[in-house]
Amino acid sequence: MTALPHQDPDLSEDVVAVAENFIRLMRTFGRTRAQVLAAAAHDVEWSAQMILKCLANAGPLRSSAVAEHVHSDPSTISRQVAALVKDGLVERQADPEDGRASLLVLTEKAGEVLKSHDDIRNQHFARMLADWSERDLRKFADLMARFTRDYESASSEFLSERAATRHR
Repeated sequence: MTALPHQDPDLSEDVVAVAENFIRLMRTFGRTRAQVLAAAAHDVEWSAQMILKCLANAGPLRSSAVAEHVHSDPSTISRQVAALVKDGLVERQADPEDGRASLLVLTEKAGEVLKSHDDIRNQHFARMLADWSERDLRKFADLMARFTRDYESASSEFLSERAATRHR
């Protein structure tokens, strides 16, 4: 195995290839993301889309819980939620456990926006993966799910370790 400059010689070429392809995918995703959302014909920014997806998956939440779910600052979420409420995509409802607090709830309009975005995304992937066999698709989906779980776990551990070394 030939080590690249600044590469740990103990790393396998396969690990390096996965890391490089992942970075390439993230760069491609960054370039494509705005185009995909624009194709949805809705004026919903990426960050707003993340909030809508969070509420669709988790159900009604307090704003602070949304901030935790999407790993964002509460003040940023508050501004974004205000815009979503103004656009008729989110409603505030009294929290049945604490009437002083409010829960964020998707509107029917938000459901339509999310469905449109999902349809466009799924059509894009269907075209892209049309030549893949069912077996390859199933295997890739399983491996991608495993990779995502491991990535999330490792990223959390890495960030905790980095934060601990900064405070020494």
